[in-house]
Amino acid sequence: MRRSVMFLIFVLVVILFLPDGKNKNQIEISGYTMGSIPYSLKYIEDDSIIGKKSIDSLLINFNNIFSTYIRNSEISRLNNSDEKVIEISPSFYKMLYESQKIFNVSGGAYDPTIGPVVNAWGFGPDKSKSIPSKNKIDSLLNFVGFDNLEFDNFSFKKPSSGYYLDFSSIAKGYAVDIISDFLNSNDLKNYFIEIGGEVKAAGYKSNGDPWVVGINSPFNDSKLYALSFLTNKSLATSGNYRNFYKSGDSIIFHTIDPRTGYPSESNMISASVFSSSCFTADAYATAFMVLGFERSKQILEMNDEIDGLLIYSNRKEGIKNYISPGILNSVDFVE
Repeated sequence: MRRSVMFLIFVLVVILFLPDGKNKNQIEISGYTMGSIPYSLKYIEDDSIIGKKSIDSLLINFNNIFSTYIRNSEISRLNNSDEKVIEISPSFYKMLYESQKIFNVSGGAYDPTIGPVVNAWGFGPDKSKSIPSKNKIDSLLNFVGFDNLEFDNFSFKKPSSGYYLDFSSIAKGYAVDIISDFLNSNDLKNYFIEIGGEVKAAGYKSNGDPWVVGINSPFNDSKLYALSFLTNKSLATSGNYRNFYKSGDSIIFHTIDPRTGYPSESNMISASVFSSSCFTADAYATAFMVLGFERSKQILEMNDEIDGLLIYSNRKEGIKNYISPGILNSVDFVE
């Protein structure tokens, strides 16, 4: 998945909680983050009890670092700064470091510097739905390219004032990981986290069953395409079919290819990625929507950190799906 903006990321995962009886040790917490994105947490109480205030505090701190909608957030200060070298927090460094790895593997299909181009197409804070001119796109592409950034554990060097970072396409996945790390540090071993459709499961439900996630059909929002049984795994899904607009006779989808500045023309319809890290799953799901099926399959085959369920179009055979071997026994197709 390429980039998208925090309010407009539409993940295609529905969380299914199968009945698990009235086990008194199951704790449930829910709320909203990143503006209006719902989150939920279920965990099986061991010796620790985690309250809603603790989770909300983590998410507020996360937004104060990475939200482009908060004027004084760390990322907003960096984006608006005229200074060439800017001090960064450990959390910001980790985001840059992990993003760089996936930028390199994807050949630039995942690129957090694409924000200004996404905004120009009407999928950012500036929601004017109009097709930008070629000159406008070409001008903005001068400030796109994660490989032009320089950073270390303590500082970030901005190539020019025109560069603008936006991590909203993978913000939910990273926030899930932060909550997971917090739960792990409190010795919780069985839990399920969901933020706006991005999920992470550890251990089992209170009845000993794995956690169950339903992946929506990209062709009928009211139907499920598959069920996934998760244990110690994250899942993130990206697709084009919910976030688009019409301009004249054209349909403009929100997946922008950072390499061209234009909406992706790949044959990918939906990409669900499984990984131990929800950030990793989220970023690759974004990249796969840009890369298309063949290249995405190659990356899945050479990377043992991720698995995927890819739905794509084939000119000769119509709509097809591919599921990587690592999750064959944990995914059941509904359709």
